Amino acid sequence: MAEASAERRPGQCLALGLVALGAIVAFSPSLANGFVYDDHWTIEGNRALLLPLRTLLRGLLGGNGVRLGIPDATRPAMGVSLWIDRRLFGLHPEGHHLHSLVSYAVCSVVATLALFSLSRRRSTALIGGLLFAVMPLHTEVVAAVNYREDLIAATSVFAVLSYVFWPRRGKPFVDHAVLVAAFLLWGLAGKESAIVVVPLLAVLLLGSRKGRARARSHLGALGFLGAAVGIFAAFRTFLALSGGDDVPVSLSPRGVGERLSRTAGYLDWASYRTFLPIRVTPDHPARGVPSAAHFVVLGVVVAVVVLLARRRRTRTVAAGVAIALVAPLATSPLVSPINEFADRYLFVGTLGAALTYGALASEALDLVPARARPALLIGLLPLVLACRDASRAFRSDRSLFEYAARQEPTSARAFAGLARALRLEGDLPGAERAADHAVELDPHFLRARVVRVYNRLARGDVVGARAEIAVIEQLGGARQYGLARARRCAALSPAEAVGCSRDRVPETPADR
Repeated sequence: MAEASAERRPGQCLALGLVALGAIVAFSPSLANGFVYDDHWTIEGNRALLLPLRTLLRGLLGGNGVRLGIPDATRPAMGVSLWIDRRLFGLHPEGHHLHSLVSYAVCSVVATLALFSLSRRRSTALIGGLLFAVMPLHTEVVAAVNYREDLIAATSVFAVLSYVFWPRRGKPFVDHAVLVAAFLLWGLAGKESAIVVVPLLAVLLLGSRKGRARARSHLGALGFLGAAVGIFAAFRTFLALSGGDDVPVSLSPRGVGERLSRTAGYLDWASYRTFLPIRVTPDHPARGVPSAAHFVVLGVVVAVVVLLARRRRTRTVAAGVAIALVAPLATSPLVSPINEFADRYLFVGTLGAALTYGALASEALDLVPARARPALLIGLLPLVLACRDASRAFRSDRSLFEYAARQEPTSARAFAGLARALRLEGDLPGAERAADHAVELDPHFLRARVVRVYNRLARGDVVGARAEIAVIEQLGGARQYGLARARRCAALSPAEAVGCSRDRVPETPADR
């Protein structure tokens, strides 16, 4: 048995290496990207990255991150990751992107291990792992440095799934459980969405008799994982009580009914996008309150999962659909994220799509002669090309928001972002057209009006800027991001206002 295992090991390493190579080839154009969107204030404008690591960690872990102006103060693992980049690469974006690309390749490998643990089939794991590595939907997580936090969180979730469901005889080793629990804690410190590992384990372990038996045999290991979750919960409670929690949430009041209906609509949307991970959308327009039909669709999907789980042959497919359905809960309207829809919210859930497609393709692969199977890799080429094309869209703010505006022509946020990018490049006429169009699409979208204020200031039109500021305040946006600085600029002379408006990062929490 040991000799047979040793013989298979080179093949397994080769398969994992192929997955990593696919991830790197698919998203290698991101190495030529600059800093975009949130990268400006979390990296370029983040003075905390110049602090000694001990001082940075003391601020993050001691609940003083917000008071010290540290971006993402609730995510110390992400802060450490960016601190390392700043020490190694300075403000040269190619080094930061290389770190993200390597992290994605590692994440794809761990995802492949999770697929094997869940399916117990090497062909399912390899096919699913390759599909996961070249999903265009992952572009945002790989190509924008600030969203490396999603990579940190997802890798820890996949590692836990790999460990808990790994085929083994007897009880798992305690030292391994401690290591995986520590890794989970690191993932939770990267981004709180890693907490979705709790409902995922609950569904996958308690959803079948075999899973419940595995849970009983893994009580010790699950105890260590539970301890990691408990430590994280205590840390976040401490941050909340000390005023150190800066995670932006939606401030719009919602009752229980609306929150549940929005969640049902969100899960339907997430399932659809997860199983068709081809289209890349850097921005998503706001949607109205979903109808009751979303509950019907959600109920049908859940019923299908239950039916598939009852048959041994379709159990892996059921697990894949369940993962795709449960994973988005951590970013759903239940927790009121400030952006209700985003591609990166679906990253963990795409493991479910990879598992489902891998299982189905593995069954079909049995009908293909062994010699012809390597040629099937050509079928991944369109996905690789789509990944490379989408990665180039993140090269600059202008290219990113031009791409977003093409993908979602009704999104006011996309045109507001484009207006700001054009202004910073000196194209004031284009910036004004884009900002005006954003306001036309949504007159109550205050960020677009703030951008229009800066456009006025860039022309030295302080009178027009003051008038726009008055409108924003009338609409209830007195504390809108970037408005405090805009007021200071509008109080200056026209010539001084032009210079004051040349700020690359006016819209950050520090500028409320």
